[in-house]
Amino acid sequence: MGADTASQAAGGAPGAPLSLADARTLIHTVNEHKDLQTRFGHTPPPDPHAAEFWRKVFEAVGHFFQGVGEIFAPIAPVLPWLLYALAFAVVCLLLSPVVRLFLTSRFERLFARDSLKADEAWRPTKAAVTALLGDIDALAAQGLYDEAVHLLLVRSVADINAFRPDLVRLHYSARDILIHPLLPEAARPAFRAIVGWVEKSYFAGIAVGKAGFDACRQAYVAFVAAEGIA
Repeated sequence: MGADTASQAAGGAPGAPLSLADARTLIHTVNEHKDLQTRFGHTPPPDPHAAEFWRKVFEAVGHFFQGVGEIFAPIAPVLPWLLYALAFAVVCLLLSPVVRLFLTSRFERLFARDSLKADEAWRPTKAAVTALLGDIDALAAQGLYDEAVHLLLVRSVADINAFRPDLVRLHYSARDILIHPLLPEAARPAFRAIVGWVEKSYFAGIAVGKAGFDACRQAYVAFVAAEGIA
């Protein structure tokens, strides 16, 4: 802002020097318009500990890359050719029919899950069914209905995992398995009944009781009977 402009803004004649009152008026006017920043907040001083920490970090990174450079220094003349050979090997590997088939199948499992269908029915062996029913009946005879139904679920999941290792994952819940497209439709009603009662027991605190146990057992027996196992 020139002297003439400042004089005019303060109400004085062009070219006349500003008086103290005119200067204060001008400053007040500028502050009211908030066109210029005239007040500054307190800036805290930098933390020396943080600065020292980051200095050591950058030094460590620098030493690491320096060490890597020293390791590869003896083969520096042939390093580009080694990288070309590695890239060529990777391309050949990706073009391999076996690798392409493996990657395609894995990506289909991962990204096209909704289009997956069960290839065949899940049929536990008769020996497995007999052993499982004997174990849950023994628990039920002791009044341990919650434990019996939970065992029925765990053993059923183990049977499904043996039948389709690509269906069950460690992070899957029982409900994830229930709605998975690879679970055979014939097994879904029995599995749904078992999962429902286990969820009530473990998450809602509702005791399974004899009625719940009988319902789960009956659903399982109906499934294996329909498959001609019982």
